[in-house]
Amino acid sequence: MKEILVCLLGKEDEVLTKQISMLSERHHADVRRISFDEADGCIAEGDGDVFFISDDEAMLDKARAKGMAVNSPQKMRESYEKAMEMLKALGGRPQQ
Repeated sequence: MKEILVCLLGKEDEVLTKQISMLSERHHADVRRISFDEADGCIAEGDGDVFFISDDEAMLDKARAKGMAVNSPQKMRESYEKAMEMLKALGGRPQQ
């Protein structure tokens, strides 16, 4: 992926900000926080090398239909919490 697009109705929390930062570092991808109007344009272009994060299911569906990788902040948060639980179960001490 070359770019991570973030389009949210709600506010970005600390966990999501950390996850976006980690994704950006891992994939050497630029992050753009965009409005819904901008998101419509980006989705219409249909760049398959974009990771689209939104809390709006209709936007996620549009992006998915154009071949973009998508995720929602809620699912990302759930994954993060599961990972922290696994670390605790293994005796690790997760960083906050």
